[in-house]
Amino acid sequence: MNHVHWWLFGLSFAMGFVLTFPLLVRPAQRRAPARTSAKQEPSTTKIPADPPTTKIAADPPTTKISVEPLTAKIPVAEEFPTTKIAVGQESATTRIPVSPLAPYGPGSANSGPDGSGPPGWPVKGRMDTKLYYTPDDPMYDATAAQVWFIDEVSAQRARFTAWRQRSKD
Repeated sequence: MNHVHWWLFGLSFAMGFVLTFPLLVRPAQRRAPARTSAKQEPSTTKIPADPPTTKIAADPPTTKISVEPLTAKIPVAEEFPTTKIAVGQESATTRIPVSPLAPYGPGSANSGPDGSGPPGWPVKGRMDTKLYYTPDDPMYDATAAQVWFIDEVSAQRARFTAWRQRSKD
């Protein structure tokens, strides 16, 4: 500690204080002299009010234009369109109806408000886990379906995994 020059440190502190102090102290602001007479009121200037406005006439009434109702009818299909999908190794094909609310392509359908599915669609699917359950699975009855599949092939095509395969992992 012999190499520290304490006197130099003290001098730099004092110089900093001396140079900073005048910047911190502000000169007092001058005040206007107080009036000696309380009876004098400040002079006021009267501002003229806006001149009265004139009324503007409303727009004239408009005429109504008659519009003819559209009469073009859009044809509606009697049945849902179907897609042929090959079943197994056989050459026979099964017609699967394409549901307009098929969230995962042909062979899938949204579940109803109570979790029920279309009649004859036995495979239940859960969208959150991407697992599907068949009627032989022990968890089938306890599972609330979010999507239904017509068969396991449709579920696998939608990239769902069988519950049996997932439970073995």
